[in-house]
Amino acid sequence: MPVVREVWRDLVRSLREGQVLSPTREARLLLARLLRTSPSRVYLFWDVDLDERLLGDLYTMLQERFSGVPLQYILGEWEFLSLPFQMERGVFIPRFDTESWVEEAVLFLRLLAQRKSDIAICDVGCGSGVIGISCAFWVPGLRVWGVDISEKAVALSRKNAEKLGVMDRVSFFQSDLFEALRGLQIQFDAILSNPPYVPSAEWDSLSREIREHEPKEALVAGEDGLKVVWRVIEEGLPFLREGGLFFIEHDPRQVDIIQEKVRRNSLLEYLRPVTDYNGKVRASVLRKREEETG
Repeated sequence: MPVVREVWRDLVRSLREGQVLSPTREARLLLARLLRTSPSRVYLFWDVDLDERLLGDLYTMLQERFSGVPLQYILGEWEFLSLPFQMERGVFIPRFDTESWVEEAVLFLRLLAQRKSDIAICDVGCGSGVIGISCAFWVPGLRVWGVDISEKAVALSRKNAEKLGVMDRVSFFQSDLFEALRGLQIQFDAILSNPPYVPSAEWDSLSREIREHEPKEALVAGEDGLKVVWRVIEEGLPFLREGGLFFIEHDPRQVDIIQEKVRRNSLLEYLRPVTDYNGKVRASVLRKREEETG
C-alpha cells in the first residue's frame, strides 16, 4: 500500500496535468478531507499507509474534480472569515473577494455595538449563510435575519448557524428579497447583500465549473447585471433605520453606474467603495439619510 507522501506526489502531478490552477493547494485540501484532518496537519500522516478504500475515495474525488465539479462541493466545507462553513451542491459558493467588504461590515458593527444595544442586520440572498453568520459570530449580541429565494440555501444557512453556535441569534427565511419580512416591523442597522450581478450576456463566458454546477439564479441578473442590486436598495430602504448602511457587492465595472444613481436618490448617500484583495472595487457602502429636523 502506498503511503501518504507518495500519494501526495502523484496527486499533485495529476492535478497539474489536469490544468488545475493550484495543484499543490488542492492536493493538500483533498488529502485533508480524505484523512479527516486539517490541511496544516496532512504532513503528520506522511508515512501512513492508504488502503484500497481510501484510495478509491480519493480517485472518486479526483475524477469529479477533472469533470469540473468545484472543489468546494467535493470537500463539503469551505472557510470564510476564518470560520468553517458546510457547502452543498446547488447552493452558491462564497468567494474570497467577498471577505474584503464583510470584514469592513464587521468592523462597523463592532464599533456600533459599543454605543448601541439590540443591533440587527439583514443578509439578503444569504446562500450558505456566510455573511450573516460571520457577522453574528464576530459581533457578540448581534441579531441577524437572512433571506434567500432558495429553500435549499435557507436550510444550509440554518445548518451552518447551528454548527457555529449562533442559531439563537439568527433567523433565516425563504423569501423573494424582503417579502417574508413585511409586516414584522423590523428595522435594520445594516443590510448586507451579495446579490447576483452578472449580465445575462456574460453567462456563457463564465467557467465550466460555474455554468455546469452553480445555480444560475444566484449569479445572473438581467441585461446589465444590476436588476437585483436595484431591488435590494429600493425594497430595502423601508427596512433600514435612518443612518443605517447598505453593504452591497457588485462587479467592479458597475461602480460608476451605482454611484450616479444613488446620488440622484434624496434618501441615500454614497459613502465609499470597498476594494477587494486584488485592488478592484468589489462593493459599495451606502447610507440612508436622516430626516432633517427643525
